[in-house]
Amino acid sequence: MKNQKKFLFLLGMLFIFASCGNKSETQKKSAKASSLATVNSVALYEGTPLYQENSDGKMVYADEVPLGEEIKIYLKGSSIEEKTAIRLLSSGKEESFNFVHVMCYEKDYWTRDIFITNNAALTAAAIKEDTIIYTSPDASGASTKKFEKGTVVAADFSSKRTDSDLGIDFTPVTYYNGKSFGKEVFVKSANISTNHADVIALQTLNRLLSYKELKPEVSKSILAALDELSVSEFVSEKIQSAKNN
Repeated sequence: MKNQKKFLFLLGMLFIFASCGNKSETQKKSAKASSLATVNSVALYEGTPLYQENSDGKMVYADEVPLGEEIKIYLKGSSIEEKTAIRLLSSGKEESFNFVHVMCYEKDYWTRDIFITNNAALTAAAIKEDTIIYTSPDASGASTKKFEKGTVVAADFSSKRTDSDLGIDFTPVTYYNGKSFGKEVFVKSANISTNHADVIALQTLNRLLSYKELKPEVSKSILAALDELSVSEFVSEKIQSAKNN
């Protein structure tokens, strides 16, 4: 746990390096009073955009979070706080979307509903090996689609189902499909890692791949720090591969 906390700090530093020059005045808004109710959510998209409202009530890009980041959704009464608003791009283009009010890194933001989950039971998890996607928790639900080894998903470990005929446990997982709050499917429970360190390491590797402008010494230091995490063998292989490239 101590090593994980240390590495979370290093991961935060990666965000700082990657976000230099993108900060705006809207990002200085702190989160709402902690007494307001929230529910857990998971980012389903790599580089999930976070927005804040400008003086005209339009959503302006402020930051982003990696796939698998666990955030909070604000509640308004018994429902999540959401609204339709205009997204304003730096190019001046405007489009209307549904946005959800969230808290991340102790700050207030909005994000589109297609990028996050709306099920408090979901937590970030990692696929241990290439695995078939099932549309139902039994053999008949097998599809032609697969999750690749190392894919980060949102899993509901509290809702495992068992195919009694085969004696196989299935876990519902949610992934990004461009629709509100993602798509729920099933995978064999044995193929999902419950090790949080695996998620942290995979998030970091994904960020390193996307931020080509990072100085080599920064990337090298972060990859070296990954060795301090107690990751599973499939993640360790990916770390070594990144070091060799």
